[in-house]
Amino acid sequence: MDKGIDRTETPSKGLREFSVGKVISVILLLTIALFWIWALSPLAPSGHPDKLDDSSFAAEAKILCSLAEDELAEIPFAFAAASPDERADQIDQGTAIYRALVSDLLLIAPDENTRDGRLVRLWLADYSVYLDDRDAYAGKFRNGIDEAFTVTKKGSRWVTDPVDEFAKANKIRECLVPLDV
Repeated sequence: MDKGIDRTETPSKGLREFSVGKVISVILLLTIALFWIWALSPLAPSGHPDKLDDSSFAAEAKILCSLAEDELAEIPFAFAAASPDERADQIDQGTAIYRALVSDLLLIAPDENTRDGRLVRLWLADYSVYLDDRDAYAGKFRNGIDEAFTVTKKGSRWVTDPVDEFAKANKIRECLVPLDV
């Protein structure tokens, strides 16, 4: 028998084999590269999502919030309260100041059909939830329940987080959630 070339053998592996793992790795690498090309390009959005396009609302809000801060500073500190009812009254006074502020801010808010108008209204809605939490806290004091103040959760965060983030993004720190409770 002739021991020549066996034609039934598989041809030499001149081409590399592509396994599923290699293909997935290449796709993943390309995806990451394309993401960073997009993220660093002018096509990607930039800045804080709560940043208003027009800063005129923020300028007016800064003045109104500063006035509310001044009014709040006139209310005695919590440790000065002689009774739970007096403390509840102090909380109510502060809440009334900030409810009036929210109403005033709504009056100067951009048109609700604009991006800025929608952002401002979302911010004020969150602020209103916080003020409702203050009302509930004052009610607890009146019922003799002296416990820590807590606020409503919005998703996995406290409702005060988006309120403060909006204020910081628009450089209106005067509009941060008051810390008098």
